[in-house]
Amino acid sequence: MPTITLKITIDVPDGATVRVETTDIDTASAGIPAEVLDRINRLVPSRFRPNVIAYLEAVIALDCTVEVPDSERREEYVNIYPPARCRRSRAASIYYASSRTAVWAGTIELDDFDLAEKTFNGHTYAYPKVPHLENAKAVEEATRLTEMAIQRLER
Repeated sequence: MPTITLKITIDVPDGATVRVETTDIDTASAGIPAEVLDRINRLVPSRFRPNVIAYLEAVIALDCTVEVPDSERREEYVNIYPPARCRRSRAASIYYASSRTAVWAGTIELDDFDLAEKTFNGHTYAYPKVPHLENAKAVEEATRLTEMAIQRLER
């Protein structure tokens, strides 16, 4: 694990006690890039953060890669790309502000999903989304949809 050195200077009255606690986040095992974790901590509402991290850990376990887009919108979302055996195309994206997870797999029948919704381009169903990663069920559905996207992108 990398070493982080912090130097903090705090002026306190004589005789005062200062207690410092730290919590380690095991980002090495999760495989989530530090750049993405920074954005999650800054931009994702706190109630969604654990589920966003759980979803990213799940897709990384599927051999997907998590990448910040190379555009001026890099503070808005993160992309999920499928494993190397697949065509190089986005499988999904998470929008930081809402935790909305769009799955770029084209149309998918959503009868077996409770939370996933259809996203329309005009009047045409374009792709599914999970509106918010607000609980374990949402993470599970987003992960299943991403698995379906991976299958469609296999060569």
